[in-house]
Amino acid sequence: MIKRTALILTLAVFAVACIHVVVNVYFPEAEAKGALATLEDELLNPPAPKTPGGPQAPNPDPKAPKPQSFLLQWFQPTALYAAGPVTEEQIVAQIRSMPEVMDAYRRMAARISRVNGLRDAGLVGEGSDGQLKPKADLPGRKDQRTVEDENADRRTVIRGLARASVAAQGQEASGEAVDQVLPDSAATFAALRRDKAHPGWWIQLPEGTWVRKS
Repeated sequence: MIKRTALILTLAVFAVACIHVVVNVYFPEAEAKGALATLEDELLNPPAPKTPGGPQAPNPDPKAPKPQSFLLQWFQPTALYAAGPVTEEQIVAQIRSMPEVMDAYRRMAARISRVNGLRDAGLVGEGSDGQLKPKADLPGRKDQRTVEDENADRRTVIRGLARASVAAQGQEASGEAVDQVLPDSAATFAALRRDKAHPGWWIQLPEGTWVRKS
């Protein structure tokens, strides 16, 4: 009887462990890209100051799915999927709630003229991982620091996008779930960089080929 009870307990623990590791979230590529474009149009190209009483930033959608309880996450693996479609607005709202991402955008806006100068000169290109890649020897330490700082902020934005995409599905943005969609987040960020690249800038295609934007 004792052995049978021990066997049942062992199987139960194993079953719970199996349920716990089933973390399946999807990456809403189109919505994530649209959310990034919306934020960049505002934060990297800020509009003229508005008079008091103008339109305010939208609040998070009250109908957005809420994170599930601890017990539901353990015992209902099917609930780890999004309850409904994710919208651009939900992702934007999630990113706006991340101070480190908003700070990264402010720093990127402050250095955008220097980054554009490097891209115009053909010294750096837009990598397929969303990072700036040197295409020639950078003239000085200031330019090298510009690229390093830009890439550090881009990594913050890319991870923030991954977290926002998970959270918008009503899931806890745990390290495991975020890491699962992080490559898709980087690829989406890189795709937007290619779309926004000026003619003559170096861009790296998804398969790795470098070309100049026509």
